[in-house]
Amino acid sequence: MRIPLLLLASALICLASAAARAQTVDQRALDLLGPSPNQPPAVAPPATAPPAGAPPVAGHAATAPKPREAARPAPPADPHAHPNGPHQRLKPPRPAPSTVPPTVPLAPPLPPVLPPPIIVPMRPVEPPAPPTVAPDAVGTAEAAANALRVTFGNGSADLNPDTEAALRHAAQAPDGSTFTVTAYATGTPEDPSTARRLALARALAVRSVLILRGVPSARIYLRALGSTGPLFSAGPPDRADLDITPPPPPAATTAPAPTPAPAPAQTPAVPPAPAPKAAPP
Repeated sequence: MRIPLLLLASALICLASAAARAQTVDQRALDLLGPSPNQPPAVAPPATAPPAGAPPVAGHAATAPKPREAARPAPPADPHAHPNGPHQRLKPPRPAPSTVPPTVPLAPPLPPVLPPPIIVPMRPVEPPAPPTVAPDAVGTAEAAANALRVTFGNGSADLNPDTEAALRHAAQAPDGSTFTVTAYATGTPEDPSTARRLALARALAVRSVLILRGVPSARIYLRALGSTGPLFSAGPPDRADLDITPPPPPAATTAPAPTPAPAPAQTPAVPPAPAPKAAPP
């Protein structure tokens, strides 16, 4: 019983395989008949070029690849073209405000403004007060070469007519002379300032006479020593010594020695021509 079943099963298998083979469709035959109206169009696979040197495949024609067209340059875009059409133009965009502050040129520096000058009125030099001249004042005048000694009474700085006349005569020194007045006075070592004040009053009296006679004050030098100084004991204690220094003499200018005139050129003496000889008779 088993053998007939095996044979029956094998027979069924053979029939099934034959039916499957009968249902197989030849695609090449269908391609020759054309596309069916109910069948969607078949999409052909992309053709691939065979590699270089490979033989062509049977049933397929060798197709060369088409050369690529050169890309044409795109026309330049108009920056003012409107996106809705070529006939509508856009307004030029406004420049964005700059955040950098504009550079302002520096103005040239102004010249310094000076205040107007202040004019100070010059006070004229007031002449000194005239000295006190008393007819009964004690005092004498002793003149020497470029010097004059004037004495005063004890504790007084007054002049008398004789001492004033001597000072006026001394003021007639040559222009440019300098006058040095050294005044003394009696005093005590315990109070030297009193003697110096009295000596200064006597020196100012002499200075007043000289200035009133035209001597510049810049050429008068005062020294009020009182009861001190190395020359205090060289004369009367109540006195004023006037020393006159004349101006220096002008520098002697030596005239250049005259240039001797050149001696005239001596012409050599020409001997006289010999007298012609007389012809013999």
